[in-house]
Amino acid sequence: MEWFTEMLVHAQIVLSILIMVPIFYWFSMKIFSSDAVFSQNMPLIERRICVILPMRNEITNVERKLTEIIDEILPHKFVDLIVADSNSDDGTMKIAEKILVSSGMETTRWKIMDFEIKGKNVAINGVLAEIEADIVIISDADAEVSRGWLEIVRIRMEEEDVGVVSGVERENFSEIDGFNGYYRGKSNWLRIRESEIDSTPVLEGSILAWKTSALGPFRLNERVNADDAQIGFISMRGGYRSIIDERITFRSFEGTPERTFGESVRRAQGLSIALLKNADLVISSPRRSLRRVIFNALFLYVIFPWASLLFAVNSMVSFSLNPELGNTWQFYSIISIILIILSPQGRFVARGVAISITAHSQALIGRRYRNWEPNR
Repeated sequence: MEWFTEMLVHAQIVLSILIMVPIFYWFSMKIFSSDAVFSQNMPLIERRICVILPMRNEITNVERKLTEIIDEILPHKFVDLIVADSNSDDGTMKIAEKILVSSGMETTRWKIMDFEIKGKNVAINGVLAEIEADIVIISDADAEVSRGWLEIVRIRMEEEDVGVVSGVERENFSEIDGFNGYYRGKSNWLRIRESEIDSTPVLEGSILAWKTSALGPFRLNERVNADDAQIGFISMRGGYRSIIDERITFRSFEGTPERTFGESVRRAQGLSIALLKNADLVISSPRRSLRRVIFNALFLYVIFPWASLLFAVNSMVSFSLNPELGNTWQFYSIISIILIILSPQGRFVARGVAISITAHSQALIGRRYRNWEPNR
């Protein structure tokens, strides 16, 4: 029994170190201080731009989304628009066509493409195979993007080392109770900081743009989701930056709905798979400053959840073998778990751990989220 207890001690030490890695990274980012300097009033080249709007059963959003996009791109003759319909059965395509016909845009500037096989990545791949553009922009149908996003994208694309640019979700956090507001606020801050230094692996498919000269021809993996993470890693693997620009913001047309547990699991699974497939960049990334960012993301989204779960299990097993109240590591481990659960931030972290572990477990048994069914 003594050898078993000693093994539990060593396991607890290792798990504690693993849990601390993202925490140390967070504090290192806090120490870093840099105010982003944005280029202003720079001459912009009229590059060919294609905006892709993937849609599936978006009867609620199709009109307001197209109205928003058309208002932004209509004056710019070099910007085209494609609605990529993923086998909608609620009339989304017919309404989209009616709006586009009456929009005033030349018919040569817009197109609706219908795909029988469901899946956002299937639709995006289908469009990419048919178009030629210098800059490609994708945006989700339920995302209301802040005005002026097109000019900001064009400005950032003039930077030689930028391959991909995305935005951040803007929310009135006071209206959001619990986990989602906590996660969005912390995540947005970290991704903006990482973008100031170099790149971030966590982007937003709600508004995402890339230079075709930087990424070249590619196909998204249609077996998984996370089109944003996949595109970001293609850019970073080629030696270009993938960044968040905090001036580009978006929110749901419906205000600030809570992201369901299932939606969070879907997103976590796609990001985790993308991180694992690109784990080699921790060592071989062409951009040295990016290696630490990917290393932390791997720990935070893949290793940290399991280390936290094993820490809790190891603590309970150890305390059950030595249930003494006092100056023992088993007792302090149990106390630390109780204190975490009692604090709101601790419960948010615990929920995040549960989301990641559920996502990983589903991936291991072959449950993937290739198709997307809008919960609207």
